[in-house]
Amino acid sequence: MFVDSQGHWDPLNQAEATVSGGVGDPKLLLRPEVIKRLSYEQRQDLLHEPERLLACSRVGEIFSTPRLLLLYPEREGRVFGVYFDLKSKVRESLLADADLSAQEGREQLLKLAQKEYGPHSVPVLANPQSRRYHLRHASHVDTSGGVVEMPSSYQAEAQGYDACDICFDAVNRPIDQDELERSLGQQLARQVESEFSLSQDPLLIERVQRVGRRLLTGNQLANNYRFIVLESDKINAFAVPTGPLYVTTGLLNVVESEDELSGVMGHELAHSELHHGRRQYEQAQQWSWLSLLAGIATRNAWLYNATQMFGSMLTRGYSRDFELEADRQGVWYSYGAGYRADHFKLTLQKFLDLEKKRGSGGFTWLHTHPGSEQRLQEINDILGRVEPLRLLLEEIEPVDVGLAGHLQRKGSQFLEDPQEAVRFYVAYRQLNLPSAVSPAQ
Repeated sequence: MFVDSQGHWDPLNQAEATVSGGVGDPKLLLRPEVIKRLSYEQRQDLLHEPERLLACSRVGEIFSTPRLLLLYPEREGRVFGVYFDLKSKVRESLLADADLSAQEGREQLLKLAQKEYGPHSVPVLANPQSRRYHLRHASHVDTSGGVVEMPSSYQAEAQGYDACDICFDAVNRPIDQDELERSLGQQLARQVESEFSLSQDPLLIERVQRVGRRLLTGNQLANNYRFIVLESDKINAFAVPTGPLYVTTGLLNVVESEDELSGVMGHELAHSELHHGRRQYEQAQQWSWLSLLAGIATRNAWLYNATQMFGSMLTRGYSRDFELEADRQGVWYSYGAGYRADHFKLTLQKFLDLEKKRGSGGFTWLHTHPGSEQRLQEINDILGRVEPLRLLLEEIEPVDVGLAGHLQRKGSQFLEDPQEAVRFYVAYRQLNLPSAVSPAQ
């Protein structure tokens, strides 16, 4: 199936890039006996965003194929796809080789998806030092310490290797930018951890890591973040590009629940996922990523200068627009992970009250994230608009918990056109599915 950059399908884009052996009309992938009662418009509603159908708990009864490949527009000049194994629920992101044409790249990914065991069966390169395995053609593999080729990722995992997030997990960033931001994040992390003591309190560490893991898994973000507690009385939390995400013991003494903590951590996670550091740096430097890449390639002072500027940015905070954007996205991350997103209002109100009482000096969340009535108003607006989604989810969850979870994660997209999601659910309820087996059975 060919989808656009938003993951949407329409009949016309299927004809734009046909692939030998693929299916030109995705409707042919649906079981005829399941969709026989649907009108053409209802079938369109079902297929508009294929990942909604793929998230359904009864996906195996809807699709007539055990495997599916969604082909997206090119990323960094390379064909990009997401492979789904509908039986094992495996989901993998795939990138074609960089030197292939668009047509050749699509053919390559389709051949991977058509293999007996899907993409897992392709050979991988395992790095004994990092204990990570990569696709064999990946250009970011460090071969200096010696890598071992294995016939499949199954064999690599059996020997204790973990998948490279770039090669196999959800791709959340363009590859070259990811590499640059990762290098910068590592440099900043070393700087932070040389200036602050790391907490050794196992209860605090587990509390922060539990919320962090839930935010990542609940929103299907790449699992490449570390969540670290800093021993400091300052009330602060911040993330360096691509992680880690740091929370101080001072902030943990202020927030009273994991719901409140999720709002703060979701906000900081949003700064990283939305590339606010890189975007603010670009605005300040008026540099393109091509010039940044050239700077790295020629080993000039870019990394040092960028590290200094990012460190200063963490103490001063981001622009007002970026802070408000992180507020909005942070609420959705908290909501998507199943937390009480409205508790972020309580946290902001606490910070406002503390700011009035203590002032906002130093390296603290109060200083780098100045509280305002406008921010509270915007959060109230988001939470007020989410009420239709809450009501829809209450109806969907008893019918299909997988679909409910997907719509919850995509809450911000739901607000763009609530009726479109409602139409999808109406069509889904019309599917001629056999009676579901009850949980007791």
